[in-house]
Amino acid sequence: MAVNLNMTVQVLAAVGIGVWKASQLARTPKRISLWWVVACFALSAAAFAVTPHAGVGVEGGVSGAGPIWLMWLGEALLLTMLYSLICVFVFSAGQGKRAWQQAAREAVRLVFTLAVLGTLAATVPQHLSPAEYPRATLDAFRFVANVYTVYGVITCIVWMHRHAKITQRWLARGLTTASAGLSVIGVGSVLIAVSMVIRLADPETAIALELPTPVVLMANLVVLVGFIIPGARVRWVAARVWWRHLRDYHQLRPLWTMLHEAFPEDALSRAPASPWRDTLSLRAINRRFYRRVIECRDGLVRASGRLPGDCPAEPAAVAAWLRSALGEPREVQVVAAQPVAVPADGGLEADVRELVALSQELRV
Repeated sequence: MAVNLNMTVQVLAAVGIGVWKASQLARTPKRISLWWVVACFALSAAAFAVTPHAGVGVEGGVSGAGPIWLMWLGEALLLTMLYSLICVFVFSAGQGKRAWQQAAREAVRLVFTLAVLGTLAATVPQHLSPAEYPRATLDAFRFVANVYTVYGVITCIVWMHRHAKITQRWLARGLTTASAGLSVIGVGSVLIAVSMVIRLADPETAIALELPTPVVLMANLVVLVGFIIPGARVRWVAARVWWRHLRDYHQLRPLWTMLHEAFPEDALSRAPASPWRDTLSLRAINRRFYRRVIECRDGLVRASGRLPGDCPAEPAAVAAWLRSALGEPREVQVVAAQPVAVPADGGLEADVRELVALSQELRV
């Protein structure tokens, strides 16, 4: 029951991450490495869904057997997933002719392995039940599959450590985490391969060297977490910026409303349909935030020409000055514009802080 639950969690996690990466791919379809990332998670989800039905848990991961072609399908999905992961790093390092040549060489190794597994599966008589399958054939089948798994894991770990040395620290942490999970999977595959060699050499032995199934399942989850870390970190930073823009966007409403009513011709686009709809809308907040900041700054430039004299520095005094300036008739003589609510230090964030402080003073 616990194994099935863990498998379900892995399938759902792989599907969720795959959909997330597919959405990124839709925005940047020319990133070849991202194509392989999406393929990797799609294959992971399919492999994790097939594995419980391919003999795992009958007598343990080593000696259990399922329908032979379902076993072949499960191994084919897992090994192709490893190949896709290798291609992720190959095309992350470069996308020229050399990368395609290396991907082709890796594909030859994969196809050869799958062909050997298919040949072994074809030798099993179709009329036999899984319990009657020739033990030597099953041992050879698992030996070949786990040898390629060990090769794929080692190759991926080498690539991960290469990238970890030259990439950003937060991305390196994700790669290190994923490589730790892959290392456990590699150790499990080595143990299974060794036990298969022993059993092929001595058919009378019942030795089964393998890691506990929960350990392997946990290692799979660690690999998924390692791949999530870099993207999750980017999403977290983006979410913080989004939240800050959303907060400042609504805090600028009093100032923007006053200036928009005084100078409607300066609006970069139509006004929001209603305050409630403006508050609840979650789409394109960054674009609307920048537009509102620009409109507020343009309105202050226009308003500053309505009254002579220097503009006060304190937000409360500026608010009173602004109410006075915008309360005069439109026919008032306009003088030269002057700086209003300009921060001492430059930068957009400092400018927004000044505008927000002024807007807060205009709240009724």
